[in-house]
Amino acid sequence: MKKLIIGGTGVLSGVILFGMTLIAAAVYSLYLTAPDIGSYDTNLGVFGTALKEIGNIPLIISLLLFIVGVFYLIKGIKE
Repeated sequence: MKKLIIGGTGVLSGVILFGMTLIAAAVYSLYLTAPDIGSYDTNLGVFGTALKEIGNIPLIISLLLFIVGVFYLIKGIKE
C-alpha cells in the first residue's frame, strides 16, 4: 500500500511540475514578443525560445518523478 501512495504522489508531482513549467514558458513568451523587452530565436519560435531560456532541468525532474512514480505503482500493484 505504501508503494502505491509513493507511486501516485510521484506521478502527480511529475505531472504538476511539467504543467507548471509549460505555463511558465507560456507566460514568459508574452514578454519575448514585446518590442522593448527582448526578442526570440526565429528557428525555435516564441514558445521554444521561452522553454530554452527557462531550462531543461524542470522538464528532466518532472520526467524522473513520473518514471519513478510509474515504477512504484507497478511494483505496488504486483504485491
